[in-house]
Amino acid sequence: MAYLKELRVSRLRALEAINFKPDPRANLITGPNGAGKTTILESIFLLSRGRSFRGSDVRQLIGHEAKAAQVSGTVADGERSWRMGLTVSGNSVRTRLDGTQGGRRADLARILPVLSLDARVMDLVDKGPERRRLLLNWVTFHVEPTFNQSWRRFRRTLRQRNASLRKGARAPAIVAWDREFCLAAEEMEGQRRAVSERLRPRFAKIARELMGLSADWDYYPGWPRDDTLADILKAGLDGDRRQARTRFGPQRSDLILRLESKRARYVASRGQQKLLAASLMLAASQLLEQTGVGRPVLLADEPLVELDDPHAEKLLNAMRETKAQLFIAAVEAGRYREVMGASEIGLREGSLV
Repeated sequence: MAYLKELRVSRLRALEAINFKPDPRANLITGPNGAGKTTILESIFLLSRGRSFRGSDVRQLIGHEAKAAQVSGTVADGERSWRMGLTVSGNSVRTRLDGTQGGRRADLARILPVLSLDARVMDLVDKGPERRRLLLNWVTFHVEPTFNQSWRRFRRTLRQRNASLRKGARAPAIVAWDREFCLAAEEMEGQRRAVSERLRPRFAKIARELMGLSADWDYYPGWPRDDTLADILKAGLDGDRRQARTRFGPQRSDLILRLESKRARYVASRGQQKLLAASLMLAASQLLEQTGVGRPVLLADEPLVELDDPHAEKLLNAMRETKAQLFIAAVEAGRYREVMGASEIGLREGSLV
């Protein structure tokens, strides 16, 4: 199965230059605060997604007094391998694949699927729908081969309809986009809904194992279920024109998480939020593995913070049982080393120890 075979990082935040060959199974990154542990996780995420999980300002990725930051790596799958890389310079991120500049980000993401239990992972439960929607899009992208085309078609039509609304176009000019908008929305939404239903029982099972509580979600497509999207757009045209945006559609979809039948964001403790988020990530990893897509890389930044000992042990065991290639960043290595049997990478002031 595919795995990240080699990683090279140069002038990314505080990391001067790092080159190492990860273990195909589990990797433990240790060191004091500020040594660059999270930045190594971030570099792997960047290599796959072309963006950071720590913010959108790419200029912050470049090390002090450096002109550019670079990340590259090799992904191996049996006899086959891919060379991937990116350069961050100014406000731009340039990607490459097998030496060819401008490699498509979708191709990089398919070769190296990455999930992240980062410091903001509890936003999956505690915040609005955007991050949950992005996660569902990511899983659907990997499981449904034509999803990227459907998503791009929908986004293009949404931009065009919204542009007409912002310009204050007359009603007929806006309504002219509705048929294409509905066709694109329903095509994309059908794929997302199907993946949601495949993901849902896996999520519920993992959450039950981690917490001993029932967890589920209500899937909201982005418009009320009792009406067609076409009827809702027609009835809501005046409101869309007042707000200068399309208020209903897949761009507003959500997974409304529930814990013991109650809205999780209102009742879950911080530890329970982390376990629910971890259940989502582990379920996504499991679905990719079981559908033949391949195993992903799972990044975890101090995953045991906020957890008591019994729940920490359950999460570690669940992570050990996943087939994903693991990268865990932690100040204290003891518990992880004992349970995971991971290859350890020690950091000191932005370099390997």
